[in-house]
Amino acid sequence: MADSVRSLLAKIKNREIVLPEFQREFTWKRSQSRDLVDSLLEGYPIGSLLLWKTGDVPALKNMPNFDPDGRVEVLLDGQQRLTALYMLTKDAVPPYYSPADISGGHDPRELHYNLQTQELRYYQKTEMQNNPRWVSVVDCLQDGDVDPQAITKEVAETEGVDQFELYGLLNDNYNALRGVQEIDLPIMHVEEDATLNHALTVFERVNKNGTPLSEADIALAHMCSKWPDTRRVFKEKLAEMEGQGFEFGLTFLIRGMNAVVNGRAEYHVLHGTPEQELIAGWNSLETLLEYLINFLRDRAYVYSTDDLNTTNVLIPMLGYLAQNKEAFQDERAREGLLYWMYAALYQRRYSGSVDTMLEKDLGALEDRQPIESLIAQLREDEGSPEVNPSHLDTRGVSHPLYNMMQILIRKKGGVDWSNGLKLSEPMGSSYSIEKHHIFPKSVLEKVGFDTGENLIDRKRVHEIANRVPLTKEGNQDIFDAPPSEYLPKVEEANPGNLERFMIPMDEKTWTLESYEEFLAQRRGLIARSINQFMEDLREDSRPLEDSAASKKKSPAALLRHGESETLEFKSTLRWHVYAERMDREIEHASLKTIAAFLNTGGGVLLIGVNDDGEPRGLEEDQFDSHDDMMLHLTNIVKERIGTSFMRFLNLSVEEVEGSEVLRVGCEPSVVPAYLDHQNEEHFYIRTGPSTSELPPSEIHDYIRNHFYGEAASGKASTS
Repeated sequence: MADSVRSLLAKIKNREIVLPEFQREFTWKRSQSRDLVDSLLEGYPIGSLLLWKTGDVPALKNMPNFDPDGRVEVLLDGQQRLTALYMLTKDAVPPYYSPADISGGHDPRELHYNLQTQELRYYQKTEMQNNPRWVSVVDCLQDGDVDPQAITKEVAETEGVDQFELYGLLNDNYNALRGVQEIDLPIMHVEEDATLNHALTVFERVNKNGTPLSEADIALAHMCSKWPDTRRVFKEKLAEMEGQGFEFGLTFLIRGMNAVVNGRAEYHVLHGTPEQELIAGWNSLETLLEYLINFLRDRAYVYSTDDLNTTNVLIPMLGYLAQNKEAFQDERAREGLLYWMYAALYQRRYSGSVDTMLEKDLGALEDRQPIESLIAQLREDEGSPEVNPSHLDTRGVSHPLYNMMQILIRKKGGVDWSNGLKLSEPMGSSYSIEKHHIFPKSVLEKVGFDTGENLIDRKRVHEIANRVPLTKEGNQDIFDAPPSEYLPKVEEANPGNLERFMIPMDEKTWTLESYEEFLAQRRGLIARSINQFMEDLREDSRPLEDSAASKKKSPAALLRHGESETLEFKSTLRWHVYAERMDREIEHASLKTIAAFLNTGGGVLLIGVNDDGEPRGLEEDQFDSHDDMMLHLTNIVKERIGTSFMRFLNLSVEEVEGSEVLRVGCEPSVVPAYLDHQNEEHFYIRTGPSTSELPPSEIHDYIRNHFYGEAASGKASTS
């Protein structure tokens, strides 16, 4: 079966051919629309259309309240071709789109046609304005809008050519273009009694065999078939986030939905997800996106997607949040995911097979320690995230290490060199952030750097070590001044600011003769700053049950984490703060914690710290010395838990925020530890950030599984 272009476009105008919501947008480049018209003129085949005639109409694009009078034809394949032809012949957007859906980069209506040569090109004023041979394709296809006879007369008068012969050529070519509307296009039909799922299957297979849709497009089509509002709510959210400086795309949201709903990256697992699950998943994803954007601004010094070389790095973070009650579990989790995110960005984690890497990373989140597993997977695939100065050599601002440098400048509190504004989110075009050359290009050219033909010189001039983020106004204030002139003024106006930008403070390197030395020193400063920042994040994110990590952690680092399964605070060892007296029950509380750590996975007890993590000191316990305090604790542990368990404990007094605290590091015991209290033995374990006593009916099974079963072989230790 076939139908003419004119007839098909009329059916679209009359809403007899409609477009389902699950179809993707008009994505053709203008060159593709031009080539389509050229193929029709040359008589080349352009492929068949696929229609589905049905009275059970699915959700339609831009027609939420469409009520068909009988059956309509749903366009399953060929919408890019028919949309381009509709705009060129009707000078309008088809009813299934709004003008806002057709961006200037895709709208083909500036296409022009040379009546003499049949060449097709988009409008160029200098070439076409005074050449009557060039006419608008839209005008040609509109009845009476182009007159070949008048054009012939104008050309003949100015160029002295044979009018009769020229008219024949121009008129023939004009009619050839108008004739494309009468060309019949082959049409295939899905069976009229087909279900939506059957039609969608045909749609998917046809697109795989022709110009394929992406797997994300196919997944979105399936989602729209289950939940018709999918594309609309996605686009509304994308517009909202773009207004906040975060530009995502439909593919990002599809990946986000998959991470939240299924914890997977493979698109096909979305195909069968029912409507209610999709709606619930979207409600969760929408909340998580808002939370994550605020987190990026507040904690990561990331103020827009311009600061990210890929938004795919956020997908595993969304997956983690979805699995953990839509929030980070604690400060360690926040620091750990920041560490992973920064490393994944500047190591270009997703520069290759994105979906393969996402599947790995989302799979890592199923581990008992998801963030540790995520970091281990990154290190296995990408190597150490340590930055070497050579990694910066000749790297330009498009490299993600530039964004990492900018993040560090923000963290250090660097401000604009001219106006003193913070380099976060300045308002107004005059204060937009630009990438300033410390040694201006024009100045370096004067001393022999060839930024035109010499590739190495060009890279040296534009490399990261010669660039800093400044506001547009600040950049213009400096403009072409050499650094030896303006850097002293910058330091004088804001002492310490240059160091925040990792600028070498040896003024001898600020001269043109020392440019290479300046670059070498600044590469080193940037690399060391990134490495120190990352090491601090890693140290603060290590699980407390990691023995090696815990031994390194200072009390100040522990306080930042807050109480957890492996960390507890006690204000005093024996002094009742509210009753203002010595109290053996207060001692008992510390002993319960120690016994629970011994019986679970180990941990750290900090005495001299209140429940809010504020150091109180050790004076209230009224010991003559710190040694007396540690001896007293040792004696009561021996008396009430057992002397043999002292080998699992490590006691020390350390200073934090001007106060001294007693640190009790507990390794996990290899045998059960019972606590004697009033001549009765009690068995305690850790459950989250609290200590719980096991009832006698559960003790036997716990001991068998924890100490003598498989669980015992996998315990981590803490000190």
